[in-house]
Amino acid sequence: MKVATTDLLGLYGVKGYVALVTGGSSGLGFMICRGLVQNGAKVYLVALPSEPIEAKVAELNALAEGCSSGGSAAGLACDVSSKSAIAELAAHIATKETRLDLLVSNAGIRRDPQVPCDVLTAPLEELQRSMWSHAETDWRDTFAVNTTAHYFLSVAFMPLLAAAAAAKEGGQGDGRGAVVVTSSCASMHNVTNVDLSSYAASKAATDHLVKLLAAKFGRWYIRVNGINPGFVPSNMNPVGAEGNMFSNLFDQVPAKRAGNEQDIAGAVLYLASRAGSYVNGTSLVIDGGRILVANGQQ
Repeated sequence: MKVATTDLLGLYGVKGYVALVTGGSSGLGFMICRGLVQNGAKVYLVALPSEPIEAKVAELNALAEGCSSGGSAAGLACDVSSKSAIAELAAHIATKETRLDLLVSNAGIRRDPQVPCDVLTAPLEELQRSMWSHAETDWRDTFAVNTTAHYFLSVAFMPLLAAAAAAKEGGQGDGRGAVVVTSSCASMHNVTNVDLSSYAASKAATDHLVKLLAAKFGRWYIRVNGINPGFVPSNMNPVGAEGNMFSNLFDQVPAKRAGNEQDIAGAVLYLASRAGSYVNGTSLVIDGGRILVANGQQ
């Protein structure tokens, strides 16, 4: 009889994993890439062609060498709002790998109204003017990246994910063959001081998509889970920068701080590893308690 182990490396280890992270050149995506590489994973960093992919990959490989983790990184350009580009990405990875242990579908965008206002205090006419200032393309583009891309990426990589789940290199249910989708705690509360309607709606759709995909992929135990971060430094939300539209809200989070790399990468390591291998179709909120106080406040 095999004795179960609860050592940390056995539970949370991802050494030897093959992982792909979209939106990997900045913010949460780069935090996740760093966490994976430091723990011995081979990471494909995927970002838009305009992003500094080569520089970020070099930084990751230097990090892996410096800590002797055995991890590595390679970079690929892809516009995940394009179904055909996703198909090309998946086909390219299939020529390099026989399995994909972890897909982190992380890329996201936010489109703010062209005419800003304080949603909580603006008179009716001012609020209407601000909300109406959104272009139709704001909604289309937001859903294309924040929701639809997660669907097509997960479907495109099904064969490689299924191969990883079936391999069970670390024993049955070792965590491989997992999808982690980045959502937001904005999907779970209704009130902010700015109009985030298209962003929050796309993230709420993503939360349900996680469950839909997990159910459809269940026969191969390709696990699909979401992470719902709160305030974490990124290009979209430059925490600490002067003029940040959410600056008056940070101290109202029960944790009294923004999230960081350990919070985000640690959650992904959990969901991707043996420790999280019995977790499927759920959304993990990483917000320091933000949603506990958000509704009815700010």
